[in-house]
Amino acid sequence: MNPIASNPNFAAEIQRAKSAGLLPKGTPVNRKAWETAQGLEANFFQTMVGSMFEGVKGEGAMGTEATGQDTWRGMLIEEYGKSITAKGGIGLTPAIYREMLRHQESSSHAVQPPRN
Repeated sequence: MNPIASNPNFAAEIQRAKSAGLLPKGTPVNRKAWETAQGLEANFFQTMVGSMFEGVKGEGAMGTEATGQDTWRGMLIEEYGKSITAKGGIGLTPAIYREMLRHQESSSHAVQPPRN
């Protein structure tokens, strides 16, 4: 479940975040972690935008009782979340990415390899 999967510009986005001071200069480039962080920010926006549509009846030409309007609305909200995140969002992606790498680093040192 990664809404922003296969982002070809992930390295450039990480470099922009470093240049903007949102990530330390020595932060490694990790495509999977970056895309996961973007997915979490997109989910945040999906929740926020979705709450704006609660209680809204009907959608223009679809009227109030159109079959499947809730499905289409859900898909629209999902795309809104992806789009907002892809355009930079509110800066959650770099913060989540930084914390994911920090946690991964501390976890890898905590686990001792088995000795033979």
